[in-house]
Amino acid sequence: MENTIQELAEKIYHHKTKEYFEEVLNSFENKNYRSAVVMLYTVVICDLVFKLTDLKEIHGDAKAEKILNDLEVEKELNPVSPAWEAELIEKSFKEAKILENDVFTHIETLKKYRNLSAHPVLNSMDILFRPSKELSESLIKNMLEGLLTKHPLFTKNVFSPFMEELERIKDNFATEVRLETYLDSKFFVHFNKELTEYMFKNLWKIVFKNDAEPAKRNRKINYDVLLIIYKNYQTILFEYIKKEPAAFSDYLDKDNILTNYIDFLSRYPEVFHLLQEHTQEILKNSVKKKKSWLVRSIFISESLRDHLVFIDSNIHGETYHFRNAPYSQSYLLTQKDVVYLNELAKANGTLSEFYDLMISHYSHSGSFDDADYSFDRCIRPFYEEFNKEQFKTLLDEVTYNPQCYGGMYGSRNKRLLEPAQKLIPDIDVEDTYKILFK
Repeated sequence: MENTIQELAEKIYHHKTKEYFEEVLNSFENKNYRSAVVMLYTVVICDLVFKLTDLKEIHGDAKAEKILNDLEVEKELNPVSPAWEAELIEKSFKEAKILENDVFTHIETLKKYRNLSAHPVLNSMDILFRPSKELSESLIKNMLEGLLTKHPLFTKNVFSPFMEELERIKDNFATEVRLETYLDSKFFVHFNKELTEYMFKNLWKIVFKNDAEPAKRNRKINYDVLLIIYKNYQTILFEYIKKEPAAFSDYLDKDNILTNYIDFLSRYPEVFHLLQEHTQEILKNSVKKKKSWLVRSIFISESLRDHLVFIDSNIHGETYHFRNAPYSQSYLLTQKDVVYLNELAKANGTLSEFYDLMISHYSHSGSFDDADYSFDRCIRPFYEEFNKEQFKTLLDEVTYNPQCYGGMYGSRNKRLLEPAQKLIPDIDVEDTYKILFK
């Protein structure tokens, strides 16, 4: 829904601009459209000065400082000349780049109507021009939306200072939550739909299509922020990717970049189905090159439930060669893998299948060390949530694999005894599986 002038006025960034704008609003509401247009131009000039001052004093913008210094010199040389106003607009556009092309054009248009409204025309019966309500409303809205409601950083080419800020703060936040809080306060609060799409598209290019400096140096922080933006604006960006799939279907064929690309699609598998068909087919083949990619590539399966079964069948096998090591793991799930799959399972109602995979991973341990790692990652955090059938499967499979009960840390299984006795009261668990609890 389109915002009214009154609603937009509440969003004016600078408090002095907001105060001055009250006169514009009052004139418009009282049908004094000529006065509204004249005052609007004055407010715009003031707001440009406020924005340049903020850029200079708060953000250390050298171009903004130079423009303000040059204007001071101009005013001292010609104290009664209004020429500095025209220079302010021109320099704000060409040098400080705080005005987009359309906003600059709207200001130039406003200036013409302001001159018509403020200066008598002697060769006309209507000596003073009287703008219509519709024209006045259009001029006011253009200025509110394009300039007055915007943060100083967001009136210029915001992507460059945004990227500079990410590089500056990349080591300042220990957690994603703290980073997100900072970004929300400084940047996201000023995002609208168009800016969100613009920032996301350009950041996507940096993360997935650029391997030069500083993109390479800052890939981690850039990717972390890309994830945060998508999480916060998921509905807007899903529709945006749907409309422009070509912009998001290419990536550099480098392992570190493809790892992040797969990770993003695994977090948001619905995006995979928006990509161009050739990209989908390439990805389906590419993820098979590494088990770590395959584990996370949920998007290649029909559902998370299917993918958990797919992981089980692809990383576990039988050796047939060694009696004391009947099983093998072609890939050892990392802590990040387990946390990632667990979070997805919680969100998708597939915890039971997730626990099945955890049990299978431990019971397929191919060495004492792998068994120790797998128990800590896959069994210890979850065994209290296993159901009766899962617990029995765990005990049966572990009993069959000496790598899980032998060695220096085989006694780890003793912690399973008490919960197993409660879940399976119809058998003597300690005696039936005595090799685990000795």
